[in-house]
Amino acid sequence: MRHFHLPCLFTRIAAAGLFITLAATTATTANAQAQVGVQTPAGWRMMPLLSIRGHIQNADSDDNVQLMYNDEQQLVGVVMVTFTPGGGYSGLLKSFKYNEGDANPPVLSMIAPGDYRPACHPGSSCEAVHIANQAIGLCFGEASCRILYYDGKELRDIVMTD
Repeated sequence: MRHFHLPCLFTRIAAAGLFITLAATTATTANAQAQVGVQTPAGWRMMPLLSIRGHIQNADSDDNVQLMYNDEQQLVGVVMVTFTPGGGYSGLLKSFKYNEGDANPPVLSMIAPGDYRPACHPGSSCEAVHIANQAIGLCFGEASCRILYYDGKELRDIVMTD
């Protein structure tokens, strides 16, 4: 069973150039949404941060994940747009409070399939979690990281560092 040290994994991902630039992502997302007519959730607008694209729900899905902001609720959300032949759909995966200028801004990254050991907290399991498809890394600077992943059709969220 192979276990990765999360900060090293993020460093390798960034070094390998797997992050998509905001300009390219914005153009790609806008073009793809216009082509297939996928609307993001009402009230949410795209933030000027990096987004990621991969096979997150399953090996055949085409998923684009981006951070969006809801002015009315004053929340940041992780929004996933899934493209399907002839259309697609979007949904809010997770939301949280964040103030512009905070020392630890949210950052998305692509996590490779594999086994990961979550942070141990009283009352939670410390056993390795197997992630079958690509997953979403959500980190807040050097403060904390978590992985959002699909286990079958269910979205799961594990804390990796505090």
